[in-house]
Amino acid sequence: MNIFSKMDELIDLTDNEKTLVDFIKNKRFDFINLEIEDICSQCFVSKSTIYRLCKKLDLSGISQLKVAVSAGLKDYVKDDIDYDFPIKSNQTQYEVLDSLKTIYSSTVNSTYNLIDLHELNVIVSQLKKAKFIDVYTSAGNLFFAENFKFQMAEIGVNINVPEEEYLQHLTASTSDETHIAIVISFGGRGRCTSSITGLLKETKTPIILITSTDDNPLKKHAKYILYMSSFENHFNKISSFSTRLSLLYILDIIYACYFKLDYDKNLKYKTDAYKRMRKFPKDYEC
Repeated sequence: MNIFSKMDELIDLTDNEKTLVDFIKNKRFDFINLEIEDICSQCFVSKSTIYRLCKKLDLSGISQLKVAVSAGLKDYVKDDIDYDFPIKSNQTQYEVLDSLKTIYSSTVNSTYNLIDLHELNVIVSQLKKAKFIDVYTSAGNLFFAENFKFQMAEIGVNINVPEEEYLQHLTASTSDETHIAIVISFGGRGRCTSSITGLLKETKTPIILITSTDDNPLKKHAKYILYMSSFENHFNKISSFSTRLSLLYILDIIYACYFKLDYDKNLKYKTDAYKRMRKFPKDYEC
């Protein structure tokens, strides 16, 4: 059920809780962007009021509430932006460019608003501590996983991206607590991804799930979750314009935050490597 419909069905709300619900409904985008202290200040309510409302909505806290509100915005936003069919047959090239620009801008903003900074901080810390990092995904997302692998290799961090289905299962079945797994799945519908996450759970491998805000059976296995912008239909669309950019943005965020942990060291490692490569030029430009 949509979060706004759930709010409509709530009974026995206190006056402060009603004020908070009205604020969320009337200023949806503001609510997603604001810190909890700012929400309290603008609504004249306490943090305990927010947590009581979360409990009545069967949510664990403010982060889950923001995710639910963002997910509930899909129908609201689609009135203005057609994420699935942004290009029309009668559009000029300029209009095509402008449509995609709008999609990309909205996607980045939506993804940004879904990032839980505390969760992100913990994820980057756990990646730093892990002995092995494995990325599990499929189809077009493999290209983004490989790009992330390349980025991390430039600062001396080896990432494993098994591509073939059997190798993915073998890697998951031989994993353990010294590994950390990044699982990328928009909806968790594939049997392969489901069995892989089951194997990772059995081998006690911590799972970072990158997924949509929609219901996903893989969430029960994940220790950490980062959410992609989820405005697109999974099948009925021209292309995954929004989903691809959202995933790229998230992986770039992870890389940038990881890089920042040892900024000077990583910068030196990367530049020194390319300086050495330029001493022995090949048929490529570094």
